[in-house]
This record gives sequence, C-alpha cells and structure tokens, in this order.
Amino acid sequence: MLSFEDIGEILGFNVIDNPSQKKYKDYAEYEILKDALQSLEEFEMITTGDNSYSYCQLTDIGKEYFQKGKKFKVHTNKQFELYFDNTNDDHSIAKDNFEFLKSVNTEENSINSRINYEDEQLLKTFAENQIPEIYNVKKMNSFKDSVLIEKEHKSVTLYAVFLVDVSSGKYRTLVYEDNSKSINTYFSSYLNKNRENADNLFFQILQKYGIYQNPTSDDFLYREVLIKSQKEIEKIIAEDKNISEKIAKNINQLKFIEPFMFIDKLDTIIKNSENEVWLMFNKVSKLLIETLSKIINDINDKYLFIYLPINDDLETELEEFKRKVSETLNSYLIIGNIDEFNVITEKSNKTSIYKKDNFPLKISSKSIKYKFVRKHTNVEIKEHIDSFRQDFAEEYVENISNEIDSLIAEKINSDDLSNYSIKEIEDIDFKISPFYNSTEHSLILSEIKENKLALLKAVKNARNKKIESFIVSILEELKSLELSDERKFKTLKAKTNKEKEKFEEIESSLFLDLEKKFLLKEKEFELIKKRKSIIIDTNILIEEPKIIDIIGSLQNIIFSAKVIDELDGLKNKSETKNKAQDAIREIRKHQKKRNISFNTSKVDNLPDDLNKKSPDNMILSVALQYQKRNPILLTNDKGLQIKAEMLEIPAKTITELTSLLSLSKRNKTNNRKKR
Repeated sequence: MLSFEDIGEILGFNVIDNPSQKKYKDYAEYEILKDALQSLEEFEMITTGDNSYSYCQLTDIGKEYFQKGKKFKVHTNKQFELYFDNTNDDHSIAKDNFEFLKSVNTEENSINSRINYEDEQLLKTFAENQIPEIYNVKKMNSFKDSVLIEKEHKSVTLYAVFLVDVSSGKYRTLVYEDNSKSINTYFSSYLNKNRENADNLFFQILQKYGIYQNPTSDDFLYREVLIKSQKEIEKIIAEDKNISEKIAKNINQLKFIEPFMFIDKLDTIIKNSENEVWLMFNKVSKLLIETLSKIINDINDKYLFIYLPINDDLETELEEFKRKVSETLNSYLIIGNIDEFNVITEKSNKTSIYKKDNFPLKISSKSIKYKFVRKHTNVEIKEHIDSFRQDFAEEYVENISNEIDSLIAEKINSDDLSNYSIKEIEDIDFKISPFYNSTEHSLILSEIKENKLALLKAVKNARNKKIESFIVSILEELKSLELSDERKFKTLKAKTNKEKEKFEEIESSLFLDLEKKFLLKEKEFELIKKRKSIIIDTNILIEEPKIIDIIGSLQNIIFSAKVIDELDGLKNKSETKNKAQDAIREIRKHQKKRNISFNTSKVDNLPDDLNKKSPDNMILSVALQYQKRNPILLTNDKGLQIKAEMLEIPAKTITELTSLLSLSKRNKTNNRKKR
C-alpha cells in the first residue's frame, strides 16, 4: 500500500514542498500523476483511501494486468460455465473429461465443498482452457468481479476393472464407462498413477473372494493353459488374417475361460455347437440378459434351452426376456431356483459341459479362490439332458400343441392351399419337435404329427395342380407361337420364370420339360437371327430365279463372277433361255442392295488336287473367302456339295436352306406367285 507521495517519489516526481530537503512541488508533474491515478482507479486497477490518494492499493485485476504487462478487454454481465475436477483437481481439462459424461446430481459433501468456487484468481488459472472466448491472454480478453450464480455437484458411476496377470499376480487398472461402452482413459490414468486409491479399490474386491487353502503346484497348472491360449490369440491378431474366424476357433478349444470372457463369447460357443444347447445359470445380471437376448435373435439354426434364476431386482428385465423367447421358434426359458452353472454343447456327437470351478489366483502372498469356466469334454450326461428336456416339456408342450392345432385347422380350411409353402408346413411343428420322444405327451404329439402330414400332403397336391395347370397353358401358347413373334416368346419365358420363383426348389423339377421346350424354341429364334453368307450356284438360279426374294434381306447373298458368266451363256440355249434371263433380271434388280455382293474366284485357295479351271471349283473358291462369316454354298450339284463339305463349307439345297432359316412355305409360295 503506497501513498500519493510515495508513488511520486518512486517515479521521481516533485509532488510535495519540502524546502528543508530542497524539494519543491512541480505542479505539472503533480497533475500528471494525479490524472494517471484517476485513470487507474476508473479502470478499477487500484483502490484509494480518499480524493487525495492517501493510500493506493492494486486490485486483483490490477495485479493481473501488472503480471501480464498489458490491459485486457474486460467482459461484464456475461454468463459462463466452468467445470471443476473434484477427484484430481485438474480443472484445466475438466470440461473435456466431464462435459459429455452421463452424470447425476449429488448433494454437497466434504469432497466437493473444499474448493472455493468464487475465487476469481483460481478461476483464471484454467478459464482459458474452458472459455477461451471470454478469457484469453493472447486475445487480451478477461473478466472481473465474477459472481457465482449457480453451482451443481455432479457424480458419475464408473467401473474399475482390474486385469490380473495370473503368473505374477500383478494388476493394472482400467476404468469402464457403461454409457459409452468404452474405457475412460482419464480416470484409468488417474488410478494407475494413484496406486494407493487403486490398491484400496482392489482390496475391497478381494474381500469378496475366499482364501484358497494350501494350494498345490497341480492347482496352478491351469495357468500354463491360459498363458498358451493368450499367446495364440496374440499371434492371430499379429498376423491379422481371418481374425474373427481364428479367435472363434481358439475360444471353442479353450479348456479354461475367464467368466466375463465366457459370457462375452457365449454366442461363438453356441454357434460352434450342433442341434441343441442347454444354458443353465445360477446368477443373472442385466449383461447376461442382454447377451442372451442378442443370441436368441441372431441364432435360429439350433434349439436353445435356457434356465435362469429368480431375481426380484430384475423382474421387469426377466419378463421382457421371457416375451422375446416366446416370439422365437427355437428358444425356451424356465425361470426358477437354479443352483448350478452349466452350459452343455454338442459337436460331432460328442457332448461338452462348461462348469465354474474354483482355482487359486495368487496375489501378493495369498491365493484367493477365483472361479474360471472349465470345459469338460466327452461327458456322458444323457440322463441329465433327458431330465432337463422333461422339465421344458412340462412347461411348453401343452401350450405349443394348442397353437399348432389352431394353425393346422386354419390352413386346412383355407380356400387355396397352394398359397402355403411346403417349408412353411414342414416347419409348423418346429418348436415342438425336440419333445417328440416324450412318452408322457405321446398322444398329443402323435396327433400333431398325423395332422401335419395330412396338411402337407394336401398342400403339395394343391401346389402340383397349380403348376401343372400353368404349364399346360404355357405349352398351348408356345405351340401356336409364330417364329416372327419373338417378343411374345420373351414374355412367355419371363412369365414362366416369375411363376417358378413362387415355388420351392423341390418343385422345380416339374418345370424341366417346359424349360426344354423353351430352349428348343430359343434355338430356332437364334438361328433366324444369325446372319449368314450364302454363295449361290448357277443351277439354283435356273431352278428358282427369284431366290433372292426367298432368302430375303436378313442374309448376305454372294454371286461369283463365274455364275454370272454361266448365266450369260445359258440365256442363249432354248431350254434355259427364259430362266437364265429371269435370273439375270432379278440379279440386276437387287444388285445395289446392301446384302448383295459380287466376288471373283481365287483358285489359289483351293487344295492342289482340285482342278483350278473347273467352273464349280471357281465358285467353291469364292465360298472359301467367306469361311469366317458363316458361309453356306447353295447348290443342287451333289459333287460340289461333297467338295464344299470336305472344306468345311456347309452346302444346302433350296429346301434345306428354307428349313434352316425357318422360312414358311406360305412365304415361298407368295414369292413365286409374284414372278
């Protein structure tokens, strides 16, 4: 605390008269200092005793400005929210760690009341991390005269998980947050750094376990199996190849499994089983109910028989689970007084049972009793399973049989039995099937079997008649189908495929003959569509001068120079004059069409043993030039036909060609009438 005079003396200002000390008041310096102190007071950086500044004292904001060496922009009348860490006093990251935690309000207590929430200097030590828009040294933002409007004390439930090394007994701690289903890294780090707190929690847990008296070396043999399994899993993860599949296989081979891991991997164990799984739990939790709910929803290829104990605290959850079980076709549930933990599976006609057994877990100098799930293989427990099955039969058979009777009666009286699938009828008794060998309910069960078989027979007959009726109608349409109507053919085929999809695989054989008919018809259409290169011999033109019209525009027609030459010679002979002239006239008429072409012979293409000066061979050499373009040599000459086929050139007569191209006789007749 300094007076006006003290400040003036420190600054070297002459603000007082003291002739004895040769000090004389400089009124200019006096006014400068006074104005400066007035400004500081206005900015609330100092407090003063009176107008003459008999004493001056820095305020908190003044001290802050002094420390930072600059004056900040001060926010007033603006609300903000800060988070405090009552666990570790690390307020700077409290918002990051707590803002999104699912917490509940709690009363003030000795822990959360030890902080002075109104200490403005404390607030400013971490405000920049939480509210940088209000308090930021770099941007010269600050606040002053903060007032606590409201405070809320929050708490959150987290779970400390202790991972114990079965070999050394040492442990490390993870903190689990149930809401996010994840590890909370902040509190995990806190507990691992504060070993005393972690040890206290761990000690509380250990109190729940009894002491394993006088363990022998044999009692600890399980540790070797566990360590070996862990190394195998680590190897699988490191290789990163088919991780889920290989770990699943590994889980099913384990002889010892930690209980929580067993519940976590229960679906894997069940999926590896065949036919039936018996699940008997002497303790129930929300986690177990959630796990089983997912299992009965995801697994439907085997029967699941579940025993759960009565638990008044989980009555609502158990009732909801019971409802879910009732909606499945392969799950059964009995809630009662269950004394044992047993999970029974079957694989390749070998039965295994998982049971909880006590083993010594050495921690520090003591060995506690710790339960591991142990797998016992190749066990003979048929009598026990028969007894369990009888329990479920008593619970379920009567109700299920009534439901099935109602279903069968409803379906058998249906107007159209063909609407039901064969699989639907075959599975109508799926839920009651595990109890068919129950002697105490044999009368009810045999009646269900008989009624099911009668319904199944009626449904099959109705469906077969429906298929047969459909096939007959399609065959009639196919029979009258013209080869010119390919669109209708495709419509019929699509209609058949769509109808076939309505039926099951075992009924598909009824469509085989119809599918063969479609295949044959399809080949006919393909043959028509396939463009060919037709090389015409002279004798064909004499027989049918209008051959170009008969073949049509869908095929390529080739005339060799030798044919034109021969026609020119034949028009001078009385017996062939008219036909030759007609043929030349037709060729002339069509010669500019795109599918008509002319070519000369290349006798070098002919084999050496053929006469290269023969007119027939010259025509054949033209055909060889179209070898890769679906050639057909159209000729009545038997010798030329033989030579062409020797060279892999198809040779046809007019009749054979029209048949091949599926040209109707009516079209051929009409063309001839036009001549």
